[in-house]
Amino acid sequence: NGMNYCQQGKDLLLDLKRSDWLPAYNDENVKAVHSEIKIHFNELNDQAKAAAQVTADRNKRSSSNSNDDDGKKSTSLPMESRPAIVLHETAIRRNKRCLLAYHKYRLDKLKSLCWNTSASLPGHIRSLLSEAEMDFYTEYDQLVARYNSSLGAINLNSLMQPPEEDLIEVRVVQPGLGTIVTTDHCGEVSLELGTTHFLPRVDVEHLIRQGSLQQLDGEETF
Repeated sequence: NGMNYCQQGKDLLLDLKRSDWLPAYNDENVKAVHSEIKIHFNELNDQAKAAAQVTADRNKRSSSNSNDDDGKKSTSLPMESRPAIVLHETAIRRNKRCLLAYHKYRLDKLKSLCWNTSASLPGHIRSLLSEAEMDFYTEYDQLVARYNSSLGAINLNSLMQPPEEDLIEVRVVQPGLGTIVTTDHCGEVSLELGTTHFLPRVDVEHLIRQGSLQQLDGEETF
């Protein structure tokens, strides 16, 4: 159905938009987009061959009806063939853009996570990734570690700007975090899903970077 062309690719991008951090890798939809590209490619080839044959037949008839052997032959696509060819070519390009945007967005998130935390991937994040993405993170993390070690005392994973305040307001967006023991008067804090807390930045920064906590700016509307 032509009305559904590129819908699977669009759904991949909508998954990203609806997610707080990253949705689970949608292998089924990715494969469906690849399959649709192949279908459009085959249709495009068939349409191009048919159009070329129509043009050749018209040139042949034109030559037989003309005494001028030097008459120029048409090389343009027949008008009736152009809509279908444009349709399939556009669908291929759109699907490719959707796939590239989907994977680039996910890899950019992983690269940002790698730079912002030195911890290994927690289980709740690993469950969102494909095997290729987990391999990418591991190899990229090793590259970052080697580069950091070559700089001596400089640590590029540390904050680029000094914190403006010791306590920050955060909301728990990942279930199953349990409790943490803070370094100052806050003591032990239970991080239940949906709760908000004022906590020392140093104690929760790694959880913010991992996407387990969301930092609030104090002006958020509910």
